[in-house]
Amino acid sequence: MERWSAFVAEHPWRVVLMWIVLVVVAVVAVRNFGGTLTDSFTVPGTESQAAFDLLSERYPARSGSELMAVFHTPDGRVDGAEAQAAMRSFARHASSVDEVARVDLPDQRPGSVSPDGRTAIVRVAFGKLSSDLDAENIGAVIEQGETLRSDSLQIDFGGEPVREYETEPPGTAELVGLAAAAVILIIGFGSVFASGMPIVSALVGLALGTVGILIAAATLDISTIAPTFGAMLGIGVGIDYALFVIARFREQLAAGLDPREAARASITTAGRAVAFAGSIVVVSLLGLFAIGIPLIANLGLAAAMVVLLEMLVAISLLPAMLVVIGRRIDRFSIPGLHYTAGGEHGRWYRFSRRIERRALLYLLLASAVLIALTIPAFTMELGVSDDGNRPDSYTSRRAYDLIADAFGPGSNGALFAVVDNTNQRLTPADLQAVARAVAATDGVAAVLPPDISANGETALIPIIPTSAPQEAESRQLVGRLRESAVPVALADAVPLTTIYIAGAVAAYEDVTAKMISRLPFFFVIVIGVSILLLMMAFRSIVVPLKAAVLNMLAIGAALGFTVAIFQWGWGLSLIGLDRTGPIESFIPMFMFAILFGLSMDYEIFLLSRIREHWLETKDSGESVAFGIGASARVITAAAAILIAVFGSFAFFGDERAVKEFGMGMAFAIFIDATLVRLVLVPAFMQVAGPINWYIPRWLDTILPDLTIDPPIPVRTRVRRMLGVALHMVLARPQKSALR
Repeated sequence: MERWSAFVAEHPWRVVLMWIVLVVVAVVAVRNFGGTLTDSFTVPGTESQAAFDLLSERYPARSGSELMAVFHTPDGRVDGAEAQAAMRSFARHASSVDEVARVDLPDQRPGSVSPDGRTAIVRVAFGKLSSDLDAENIGAVIEQGETLRSDSLQIDFGGEPVREYETEPPGTAELVGLAAAAVILIIGFGSVFASGMPIVSALVGLALGTVGILIAAATLDISTIAPTFGAMLGIGVGIDYALFVIARFREQLAAGLDPREAARASITTAGRAVAFAGSIVVVSLLGLFAIGIPLIANLGLAAAMVVLLEMLVAISLLPAMLVVIGRRIDRFSIPGLHYTAGGEHGRWYRFSRRIERRALLYLLLASAVLIALTIPAFTMELGVSDDGNRPDSYTSRRAYDLIADAFGPGSNGALFAVVDNTNQRLTPADLQAVARAVAATDGVAAVLPPDISANGETALIPIIPTSAPQEAESRQLVGRLRESAVPVALADAVPLTTIYIAGAVAAYEDVTAKMISRLPFFFVIVIGVSILLLMMAFRSIVVPLKAAVLNMLAIGAALGFTVAIFQWGWGLSLIGLDRTGPIESFIPMFMFAILFGLSMDYEIFLLSRIREHWLETKDSGESVAFGIGASARVITAAAAILIAVFGSFAFFGDERAVKEFGMGMAFAIFIDATLVRLVLVPAFMQVAGPINWYIPRWLDTILPDLTIDPPIPVRTRVRRMLGVALHMVLARPQKSALR
């Protein structure tokens, strides 16, 4: 880092040019090699995946994705002339679209006309999974149907291809987050020029990270929500990392250093901490590979790419820009907002001292608050929200409501019994045995006639649940069918018959079960690596263990808060949703990976200042108070920016999963930057005293030495020690007077 900081300080224009070239290369690369995002996924080793693989081999005509065109006549019946003509016209044009394998009119598929005769479904079967379809072909089918709408005929579209096509474009949430971050930066820095630099830095990293996601999508299944998650992380983390570097740069300028030396010092101090903290976030996100679900792992990979690029920008491009700008960074200052560097003995220092005087009391009270906030998390129901949670502006939401009203809530999430016999044709008796066993299962509303392959060896039996796809009853039905109905049916079937329970709800239930089973491996990787890195950096066993426990408490509180809003419904309408539902199955794990990494960010920035003072004074209480006084202002501003960015996605995003993630992250950052960093950390470290920095000699010997901050010059140490002594002498009369 020393040599890199010297290179950046001496050759800033070379560094800037290097990044310009990188941006140009990235733009060219994404145009030529960029892939397509997808929401389809494979879950190796599960029953739903086995069913899909079987259909792909034995009944390929039913292995593709299906689009549902819902025709509804508010004041008439779908057997009228207008509706019938519209459905035939739609079917004729849809059949001519590339990648469409088959179009079934309502009279060709049982159960496609509602009992009241006002709603019908035309089913468009594609020859591929939605993830492999050309978006233009999906759009061509939808657009043809939209031209047939009238005042007396409503037409909307649902199904996996529609969800794939109807992704949320970036826009309002990102702009609101950036605007809020700009206001916080102006207040914190007191200068328009200085506040603009973190935003520029974050946008460069985000742009390159998004390009990396699209290029990776050419060979990997990357979720359609990856860019949105990347934007949330990129804007928040990028601004935070830049904030720490710029704050240290301005401190060095205020101390009399010239811009080159100030930039060099900011890289070797704040830059080291940024690199270390960013590495922990990246490791946490890559830990998602331990789950064993490619789409989840790739979502973590996409987020890790964004964080990595934001980190690299913060320790290279940003310092180079600071050298070029120099002392002009304070231009366009805002009257009344004056930036002051340092503040080691200001109000945050005094606040820490007050906490330390009643350390055990504050430790117990703050811990009790976090534990209370965690309680709702124990009632968490994991699942996947259905299209009924989308805004009314989405055709998929309108189609969902039409189907639920006309056919029942379970029709939006049909299950399938996939029946196969490798030796002979399936007999009517075999299929009737399966239908009887399924129909007798509690929670089944209807069993539709089987759809049999041309060779008669494979069949799909549609199963309509009594409950909506996201309801717990639907997920429980999957278990009952597999554990009870299937064994009963197999007992009456000919030998070598295979029966799988499949469908979207079954697939998501398999995803949830697999994630829960792999949680221990995930926790061991993320927590273990983070603790090891902190031990190497701070030469302590207590500090890393304390950090891990406090981070777990903060994450538990955030998950409890998320459950209270999205599952219990507290204040749900305030964020634009009208239905409660399960917590998206990947959200807790993804939140854990990111929050554990971000919490370690603040821990590193705080502890690096505390340890720096501890090495000088060996006074634990004074070191903690000094560290909080020196870093609390920057940490508070950084947390406020993250809260604003994540909160903007919670209030202005459309996707329920994005709202869950944004709200949970915003609350977690708030708790972490206030209750944890400013109360629990000083309270615990005061109670622990010198034990904070204990490490067995044998462990100290075998651990590699990972330095965050460079050695402090002797002259600086002497000056700071004299400053501390002078402060203590001057403070004593004030304390005695108060008594």
